[in-house]
Amino acid sequence: MPGVLKNINYDDPLVRYKGERVLEIVKKFTKVRGDINIDTAIDIFYTFFLPFPRLIQLSEVSKANETNYIIVRELMKSEDVRKVRVYTIANSGRSTIIGASFIEHLLQELNSMGEGSGNDQGQSSENNQESEGDTQQQSRNEKLKEAIRNATKKLENEIEHINRFETLAQGLQAGTGSILEIEDSSADIIRMARNTDVRKLLELLQWIPDWSPKSKRKTYKSPRGELEGYEEGTDLERLVPSELAYPQEYFYTRLAEGELLIYNKVLPLSQGPIYVLLDKSGSMDGEKIKWAKATALALLMRARKEHRLYLLRFFDSTPYSLIKISKKGKPSEITRLIDYLARIKSGGGTDITRSIVVACQDVKYSKAKGIGDIIIITDGEDRIAENVIKKCLRELNLNLITVMVMGDNPDLKRISYKYFKVTRLSTGELLEIVEF
Repeated sequence: MPGVLKNINYDDPLVRYKGERVLEIVKKFTKVRGDINIDTAIDIFYTFFLPFPRLIQLSEVSKANETNYIIVRELMKSEDVRKVRVYTIANSGRSTIIGASFIEHLLQELNSMGEGSGNDQGQSSENNQESEGDTQQQSRNEKLKEAIRNATKKLENEIEHINRFETLAQGLQAGTGSILEIEDSSADIIRMARNTDVRKLLELLQWIPDWSPKSKRKTYKSPRGELEGYEEGTDLERLVPSELAYPQEYFYTRLAEGELLIYNKVLPLSQGPIYVLLDKSGSMDGEKIKWAKATALALLMRARKEHRLYLLRFFDSTPYSLIKISKKGKPSEITRLIDYLARIKSGGGTDITRSIVVACQDVKYSKAKGIGDIIIITDGEDRIAENVIKKCLRELNLNLITVMVMGDNPDLKRISYKYFKVTRLSTGELLEIVEF
């Protein structure tokens, strides 16, 4: 048989597709040459994917499959792999990504050991050649086992960051994200999981563990809406028919006093984008910028839950590049956002007025409908052009929510829909802001 696992049909098109996907991802982010074939890739994928993968008997392994057999056997024995498999069992996307990452690590390890270069030399006798060949084979097998051990040790940290990224990419409810979309971005996900700055950024998600936005669906009353309950009032279009049984004088008395029993009918309120303006000026250095980035990620999670457009700009004395996450939030968009957040460092001055005006223009060009929210996270205390900002917000039906980080700005406080003062940079303050 071509592979070394029991009960795997290596000729099945879907099975071969899995192996091809793993190898395709490896080729996208490494230039290291290796002789990992599709059958080995299939075995590695199913070693991570299956709850109880089983090896064939050693006597059934062909000479060509000995290396494959050693790789899979060592994976099954590894304690590091057992910890990783908690996340990959029955998860096709993660098994594909981790399988590709393992192969790349393995090829890197073998390359650093000098494997693959020809070491055969002529011998004076046939016996010496056989003895030398056995010794060389044992040496290669030992190097292979060592390379496998080194490669598996690198997977444990990666899977934690891949899992955090998947939480952002797929959202917090059904209907958001797709396994196929995750696999399409696999190479970028692996690169980010190995990037130190990105790892530090994804670790900020620990500030909001097991959290889901508690915001209720925003609605408005309408006689043509869905029934949500009963209330007292004077709207005859929503009158409960039993009220007509009252005598005429009593009915009009209750109408005048606003005590008629009427249906409470509502329609969902169209919600516009969540727009985060994040101050990166020099005074935001250190824990301030770290906390602000965590808040931006939490607001992304809220936007994903509520199916809202998410926009983000950093600013100091000038606004920086705009990052947009659509309502569906494709993984490729999330990877671009994460990379952007990780690369930005604090520095520069502060121009709040210009940044808010540019944000309003961004919302205008996005053609998003409904009431939107601009959340500005800053410690800037400079004066602003209140009338200009008020006009922009009013024309585009936008709420300004100000988050002052260890500071105060009376100008912003006067024109803000909501105004938060952050003093401790705590998780509680973060959640209070996200649930505005």
